[in-house]
Amino acid sequence: MYNGLFINSNQSAIIAQNNLQNTSNALGTALNRLSSGLRITGAYVDPAGYQIAQGLNSTNLGINQATRNANNANSLVSIASGGLSTIQGMLGTMQTLATEAANGTESTQDLAALNSEYYQLASEITQIAQSNQFNGLHLLNAGAGSAYVSVAGATTATAAGAFNFQIGYNANTATNQISVTISGAQASQLGMSAGTVTLSSGGQVYTATEFISLQGINYYSAATNGQISTLGNLANFTTFQGTSNVGATQTSVDLLNNADALTALSAVQAANVQVAGMSGQLGSYQNRVTQILGNLQTEGQNTQAAYSQIMDVNFAAEMATFTLQSTLAQSGEAMLAQANLIPQGLLTLLR
Repeated sequence: MYNGLFINSNQSAIIAQNNLQNTSNALGTALNRLSSGLRITGAYVDPAGYQIAQGLNSTNLGINQATRNANNANSLVSIASGGLSTIQGMLGTMQTLATEAANGTESTQDLAALNSEYYQLASEITQIAQSNQFNGLHLLNAGAGSAYVSVAGATTATAAGAFNFQIGYNANTATNQISVTISGAQASQLGMSAGTVTLSSGGQVYTATEFISLQGINYYSAATNGQISTLGNLANFTTFQGTSNVGATQTSVDLLNNADALTALSAVQAANVQVAGMSGQLGSYQNRVTQILGNLQTEGQNTQAAYSQIMDVNFAAEMATFTLQSTLAQSGEAMLAQANLIPQGLLTLLR
């Protein structure tokens, strides 16, 4: 529509300038997206999308840390399993020694030699249990506590080592943590419960659980607070059968005679079962952690993909937009120049 010619107002130039400004803004947006790789370069671009993306990013960061946690948990359990594997091999040798010592063909010198090797192995088992660590955390000594036995009125004579692994990214411990308990594997903690006995010391009578470990025999009784107290070995007590005082019996576990060797053999066999059970339990933990790692990896990939779908720019589409806006910018500049020449037509009317 023709609006006439005016000197003070060049409507065509104003229109061309506005269009050029819009084109420049769109071109700047395209350049920002292409240079950053992001579709949403700020919350103002897409507030709802930005909010969702930040939530996904937070989740992904949590998944990444949970994955590292699970890997550390796997490493901890692997170190404990390695220590138990070594102990299992040593128990096999101790069983061979005890079996040999129980045979009636061994001389006193032979038994002494067998006993020396037996105790060296028992001491090394304790050394392994005390030195087996992950990041300064002791894994196999159960807090250097007493033997792992059941006593009336209390659960165990020592608390197993407990570790809680945060394998999820939420605070709900029921679904985002797993607890791993590892019983003690020191020589004094490996062996068998041999039943209950009646003990007397200083006028006090105890009903105690007899525990035959790889190194000696100790007795445990429920204390007045319901916990377990270590009564020690029979050197400090008088034992009874019914109402008859039968005196102190064996307090050490050795291979110095055939009868004692049989006691030691029973303790070693029980220790073998105990360590095998611990190894199997740790293996089940490793299997669980492996499954958790696989799930975290899949969840992390999908979460990252969802975040990328919202935040990342489509380079092909954005490059097409950039080319279009770049062309429009050049065209707009040319048309603005032409629009600025229109008022010069008035000069012909003044001649």
